[in-house]
Amino acid sequence: MNTYIILDFLHVLLFAYWLGPDWGVFVCGRRIANPDLSREERMRFLRASVAIDFFPRSSIVLIIAVGLTLAGLGGYISLGPVLLILIWTVAAIWLALVWFTGYVLQAGPLKMRLDAAHVMLRHVMTAVLLGVGVYSLVVGKPIVTQWLAVKLILVAILIAMGSVLRVIVGSWVSDLTGVAGSEGAIARSYPSTRKLVITFWLVSISIAFLGVTKPF
Repeated sequence: MNTYIILDFLHVLLFAYWLGPDWGVFVCGRRIANPDLSREERMRFLRASVAIDFFPRSSIVLIIAVGLTLAGLGGYISLGPVLLILIWTVAAIWLALVWFTGYVLQAGPLKMRLDAAHVMLRHVMTAVLLGVGVYSLVVGKPIVTQWLAVKLILVAILIAMGSVLRVIVGSWVSDLTGVAGSEGAIARSYPSTRKLVITFWLVSISIAFLGVTKPF
């Protein structure tokens, strides 16, 4: 087996670990938003949601790095050694921020600083992927195929939606712990959150379709 086949397999595997556990997070979200459950019960579902979300949050980082590497090996984009090293360095930093801010560090000044760095990195990646995708559609380079340029744009949209969902979940934590006031805010925000999650899935399916069919 050559490098391309191994990375292609890893790409598919990461997509499964990205999208599959998302259903578990979604089911937990329904329980968290249920005002008929006790606060303790809802907190248990919130903790379960955060634990399950480890896989999607890690996979989205790696799937971008693996996907760009595959695109380079397939000749869809020109990736020299320096750019390839940069891509994987950013992925390693991003993955470390996901793990440390979400699962390793306790609340405190260091976690707050790393959280801010994580948010900034997500915004930068959204802008970069969106910019490269749109520019490539208009100019025809550095990405030489339209389907891949559109795919990058959709990935940028996913990251942006993920950032919005992070803010929403953060407000849910505040509500349940009594920091921000009424728990009813969770139930009120859940319908719009559910629509955002469904849109997220539809965009994810579109990305998979483009990657498999390469229609244009």
